[in-house]
Amino acid sequence: MWNLPKFAIRPLALAAAAGLILSACAQPVAAPQPAAPAQPAAPTEAPQSQPTAPAEPTQAPAPAAAEAVLVVGLPKADTRTLDPHRQYEITPPQIMRALYETLVTLPDKGATIDRVEPLLAESYEISDDALVYTFKLRTDVKFASGNPMTADDVVFSFKRLGNLQDNPAWLFSDHVASIEATDPSTVKITLKEPNAAFLSMLVSPNFAVVDSKLVREQGGTDADDAKDADKATDWLDGNSAGTGPYVLKEWKRNEQVVIERNPNYWRGTAPFDRIIFREIPDDAARQQALERGDIDIAIGLDVDAINRLKDNANLAVVVGNTLDMTYLALTMNPELSKELADKRVRQAIMHAIDYDGIINGLLGGTALHIPTIIPLGLLGTDPALAPKRDVEKAKALLKEAGLEGGFEINMVYPGDRKMSNVILADTLVAKLQEDLAEVGVKLNVEPRDATTWRADYRAGKLTATIADWTPDFLDPHGWAPAFAVEGASAAKRVYYINKEAEQLALDAAKTADAAKRAEMYRKVQELMLDDAAFIGLIQPKVQIVASAQLKDVIYNPVYFLDYYYMSR
Repeated sequence: MWNLPKFAIRPLALAAAAGLILSACAQPVAAPQPAAPAQPAAPTEAPQSQPTAPAEPTQAPAPAAAEAVLVVGLPKADTRTLDPHRQYEITPPQIMRALYETLVTLPDKGATIDRVEPLLAESYEISDDALVYTFKLRTDVKFASGNPMTADDVVFSFKRLGNLQDNPAWLFSDHVASIEATDPSTVKITLKEPNAAFLSMLVSPNFAVVDSKLVREQGGTDADDAKDADKATDWLDGNSAGTGPYVLKEWKRNEQVVIERNPNYWRGTAPFDRIIFREIPDDAARQQALERGDIDIAIGLDVDAINRLKDNANLAVVVGNTLDMTYLALTMNPELSKELADKRVRQAIMHAIDYDGIINGLLGGTALHIPTIIPLGLLGTDPALAPKRDVEKAKALLKEAGLEGGFEINMVYPGDRKMSNVILADTLVAKLQEDLAEVGVKLNVEPRDATTWRADYRAGKLTATIADWTPDFLDPHGWAPAFAVEGASAAKRVYYINKEAEQLALDAAKTADAAKRAEMYRKVQELMLDDAAFIGLIQPKVQIVASAQLKDVIYNPVYFLDYYYMSR
């Protein structure tokens, strides 16, 4: 199954605001006027009957225009629920985006991820210490029910997210000290500690604003005991209570989701009367359905299928960058490896790897070479930081470390598993074995089942391994502390310690100035490249195949596709 990056999900370490530019902190940021999407053709109006001679038949009315229907072919879905404050899987975000909206969003139809812009908010203001976020709401927004959206709906929605204590609850409860409606169109959020990444976290579909009146009528609550008291999820699995351009009409688990145009949508008429998300687990069947025209978009086709379809003039391949990444982890613990405890040895391994051979040779260019642990596209990243293969430099470093005669490393890895869902771990490990052998390093490999491997890696028992990481939110803060802070979730696995990198990673999240944050994250990456405990390998791309008749099929790593802007 093709892995869309999970926004706000971690096994996946869906769906980084640390990379989002807070260009006007402490100043109100106003929403740009939303551009209306391409409008569907107006239905043909039937002409009125005209009087005729009795012998003449009455003129038949012209047929009504056909419905504008879009069909999306999905691989096997993992949808557990369509309750926006509970969903935390790979498939739902693109559906959630069509049904619900958030205070802020990505600009340029979602193609750009380096900043956020207001959506349901008219403007926002962030205090200089990145502790208080104040949102002025639009006053022209209605829910699908016709109820007007107010600040009370935002407060209810966010508190419900936290108090349900489901998988995504931490997005609110770990960060927010208080939230209040200071007037019907103003929401004030005070954080537990300064966090410049919080704005980008609010792009997550889990921060959807719901119709509090309607959800309460269906047994929903934002009270402290919502985990046990809330009864609205069953209703939300078959209905919607959002402000989005579409409304939920049907969900047949493991079959399809059907959404229809919201007649009360505040930004204007949505392009399609109906969108059907059809689950077609078999790749060949999904490809054939696309070629026949039974579906308009195919998600999750493998590389071979996509290459076969590239010459089809009726189809177009849409490419987007994910924020997933696969990396090589090398322990710094001398008890596990005296050799790898020497930074020069880890640096030698970093320079021995044939990155171009991995990206272009093994993956056919369907990935980026990620410089270090922060994906390209986020604040402070630069492709120029990526290390290059230099066999002579690698040999010189090993000689300097007294290992010119070579040595051995034991690598345990998750066998028979795709890394970032684009390359088999066995294939990648074989390539690394070949590359390291050229500088005299013998890589002894041991594949294990994923469960055992993961437990041992998390416990810091492995000398070397390959692993992947996917975003919790679109900001470097979703990566930097996890890898750079001693004892943090990723750092502890290789015993990583660098106090300068740690302090920068922590301070960057408390700095509202985007330029200063960018400098800090760049320095974190430079320090971690020098330490070479985590060596970036690949940042995979997404390829979606769609009908050439469709416009604005644009991928982004949060909600994947925005069906409001898409048209035929």
